[in-house]
Amino acid sequence: MNTKQLKKIISKALNVSEKQITEETNSDNLEEWDSLGHLSIMSSLDKNLKGKISATSLHEAYSFKKIASILIKKNILE
Repeated sequence: MNTKQLKKIISKALNVSEKQITEETNSDNLEEWDSLGHLSIMSSLDKNLKGKISATSLHEAYSFKKIASILIKKNILE
């Protein structure tokens, strides 16, 4: 997976344009990224990664950077 694919997954989960998802996107600056939006992101990532990462790893990842960082550490994101 690369960052473009991650942005696409997050944008679909939040039902926003891919252009709205940047390196700086987080739950404080994107209205759609509320608690339900976060659950949608975790669910979408779980589905796309076929369970390679647990939701517990992402439960406090409320920013694009944090999610990317976790996926890099797990050797999932290039």
